[in-house]
Amino acid sequence: MRVLFWLILASSLVQCTSLQKSADRKTAASRMVLDKSGYLYDPLDTSCDGFPRLQVETMPGTCLGMVMPRDRAVDRSNDKSFIKPRTILQIAGTQDFLVVDMGGWSPQNGRLFLLTRSGSSPYEIKTLKLNLETPHGLALGPDGYYYIGERTRIFKFHLKNNQITDWTLVVGNLARKEGYMHPLSQFVFDPRNGDLYINSGSPSDHCVVQGTGAYRSCPEDQAQGNGAIYRIPAQLLKNLPAGGIKNYEITALGLRNSMAMAISDKGYLIQGENSRDFAELEEPYEEINVVDLDNGVGRHYGWPYCYNFHATSPEWLFPENKNLPMHKQFKKPVDCTQTNPSGIGDYQAPWLLMPPHVAPLHMAYYKGEMFGDLFGDKLLVTWHGYQPTGHRLVAYNVDSNGLPLAKESSSTFGFNQKGACSTRKAFTPHGGMARHGSYTEIISKWDEVKGIRPKGAPVAFTEASDGSLWIVEDRENRSIVRLARSANANHQEPCDKNAAAANDPQVQLLAWRSAVKESPVLEEGYRKVQTELIQKHCLGCHGNMQAQDFGKDRFSNLDFLVKNEWILPGNLERSKLYGSVARVEGYTPMPPADKEQIFGTAEGERVNKIIAAWVNSLPTDIDSRYSQFKMAGKRNIRAKPSTSATVCGQVAQGDIVYLDPRPATVTAADGYKWSRIYLVPSHSRLYKQACPTPEDGVYYISR
Repeated sequence: MRVLFWLILASSLVQCTSLQKSADRKTAASRMVLDKSGYLYDPLDTSCDGFPRLQVETMPGTCLGMVMPRDRAVDRSNDKSFIKPRTILQIAGTQDFLVVDMGGWSPQNGRLFLLTRSGSSPYEIKTLKLNLETPHGLALGPDGYYYIGERTRIFKFHLKNNQITDWTLVVGNLARKEGYMHPLSQFVFDPRNGDLYINSGSPSDHCVVQGTGAYRSCPEDQAQGNGAIYRIPAQLLKNLPAGGIKNYEITALGLRNSMAMAISDKGYLIQGENSRDFAELEEPYEEINVVDLDNGVGRHYGWPYCYNFHATSPEWLFPENKNLPMHKQFKKPVDCTQTNPSGIGDYQAPWLLMPPHVAPLHMAYYKGEMFGDLFGDKLLVTWHGYQPTGHRLVAYNVDSNGLPLAKESSSTFGFNQKGACSTRKAFTPHGGMARHGSYTEIISKWDEVKGIRPKGAPVAFTEASDGSLWIVEDRENRSIVRLARSANANHQEPCDKNAAAANDPQVQLLAWRSAVKESPVLEEGYRKVQTELIQKHCLGCHGNMQAQDFGKDRFSNLDFLVKNEWILPGNLERSKLYGSVARVEGYTPMPPADKEQIFGTAEGERVNKIIAAWVNSLPTDIDSRYSQFKMAGKRNIRAKPSTSATVCGQVAQGDIVYLDPRPATVTAADGYKWSRIYLVPSHSRLYKQACPTPEDGVYYISR
């Protein structure tokens, strides 16, 4: 939040303006519209291979065009619209597409749409089927049927004259239950023989046992058959019983959620693992796993006991967690350090790691001609994640077996920064780095720029007959976009190459909490802003001005103000909190017109003085109060700077922590020097329920 930051922000705003003007010059007419999704484009523009060009950075020689914006994604005959579109597939021999919309999480709210156009007119959607149960998977089977996956079932059908025929139940009882965390059915066919492989996601993040009972291992995968990949032989698909197939083989275990799957021509199933949800930004890494369908069936890929290559999950790593309920109900059956699996149930480490929190949701080999020289035969993967590592489309080089290539040298990954160039970070996973791999970013700068584009939310893509890639976005985007070749519509975004490397934005929030908490003046000023402004005049606006990063507590308002850049220490009139209430030119007035107005009143003057006094007293050096530090050895995490203080957790050699580097904050006690570190709530290195969670995330380690 330094002045430098705001200079960078001002520069980025200028850049955004220039982006819009540049788009105006290139388009057929200056009819720029801002779609409800957040995309700015000219609907009459055809510069991206016949479609309106979007201002999203893609690799040179390509462009991203708008096919179906959220505002037009409505079937006018019944007002059914996109809610959560997920998958797309071209209808053979046509320019039309099938689109599956899971309909959110409401029961029987999913729908199947036809994406079609007449001549050169814009595409529109037409409803083919309603009342589907959270559908997701979509594929053309080797038998010429289209297959679609619901929550517990898979169906197949034909399409004749844009009407569904021969709707047939294929699989009838996929294991799911209420509260299931990963209920979506994704599947892939083996190109060699037509066998069907189905994802069965885990019901929970790290195995939660409901009720009582003793088990040899996590009952979610062993007893219930979840966290796995199923196989149904092609022969069974040819002779479907009444009620559908109800038995299947388990091909692989210990996979939390296999939404991204592809099978090579040589019989290797490539899986993109959506790893468990640690609170910290740096862990865990997502995984690329390989299942040898001919010689490696039945291996265990680690969940919920292992993550990364050879790291042990915190519930099993620390003896201090031995009293957790799960330890009384099941054991850890796999050895996370195993490197040479040979039998059923042995631990199989990942083939490669992807960056943390990228959320791979779809993968396929590119076979088309349009991009043959750029990423022909490579493995393409959508990264759906909302963290700075996500919202990308990437390509992996593969070997003759279709396996992503490993390399000897170290590897890095991209990390988006607001108002600056993406930075590169080294792979430093818990448990060590067994092998390195690299990827190419096809779509990269897909982060949010207000008034230009939303944060990308790519779920699935399909390769069209002309080789272009059609990509479905969910979340609030609810759009279909198209990647195509272009000599002049490519978008490359200017950025600040001198900006400091990005840190975890949640750690910045903790540093702000700590600064306010430890200063009586700042704490009292913050209390007055809460009681005299927010609680009196802002309830009901901006989500009550509360951020949810750490739940609702007394600092949730502060988190909101920092996260949304409403306060600028050292520059009162550039602080939105003050500018909006004081009606400084350029700011949206607050409170809004439908609320009691205080501008120009004695109450307004009093509130302005409270805001001004607090903002002017805020520190301008917050970003210097935390810094990344690589641990040289193992250290206990303590609640206070003392050897007698409660041990809350443990950091290991090589871990990256955020440490307060200021000499004045180092405490000498019990023969040690103690440094403050910031850990987000439920950090993976904290013991479960060992210590109360500090409001500012401050713990101590000896140096």
